[in-house]
Amino acid sequence: MGQNEPSVLNIPLCTSDKEMVMWLLDHGANPNSRCDWDFTPTSHAMLAAPLETIDALFDRGASPLCGQILHYAVLRDTSDALEVVCKIVEKGAPINEIKYEKELETYIECKPFGLGTPLHRAAEFGKKDVVEYLLKMGANSLKLDSKGRTPRYWAEKEGFTDVARILEEAERKQASMIQCN
Repeated sequence: MGQNEPSVLNIPLCTSDKEMVMWLLDHGANPNSRCDWDFTPTSHAMLAAPLETIDALFDRGASPLCGQILHYAVLRDTSDALEVVCKIVEKGAPINEIKYEKELETYIECKPFGLGTPLHRAAEFGKKDVVEYLLKMGANSLKLDSKGRTPRYWAEKEGFTDVARILEEAERKQASMIQCN
């Protein structure tokens, strides 16, 4: 796979063709195969694949540490988005990792676009339930993205005042904890 060349497994994931996904997995397809930008079939599944397909990928070796999957899960625009985010966090995906921070070449290439944590993206897209869950699980509301901005900045910029208020309160709590230590 090259920089932007997806795995063949991405094709049936796009069409929610679970039978073909299973066939490909049975015949050696790797749910963790990465392009140069650390995008995997599992990354793609986070965006819209049915839960049972996501479960099948994990049953067949998908890793929560490969493919920036929590970053994609928070972008999921389906009614089960929070459920998918919870599943990925429970499997051990890092919640405070800036996108591509462990992929130096890609990070440098994409840094000007404002790479942040999953909390940054959830705030930017006004996903209140996801923001609340990530904070409950220990997401750092004070962590800056690659442009030096907090998650609250993105919520305010996009007009999600309810999310911004939640993040402002989380910032206060985290700042007071830092001062106490």
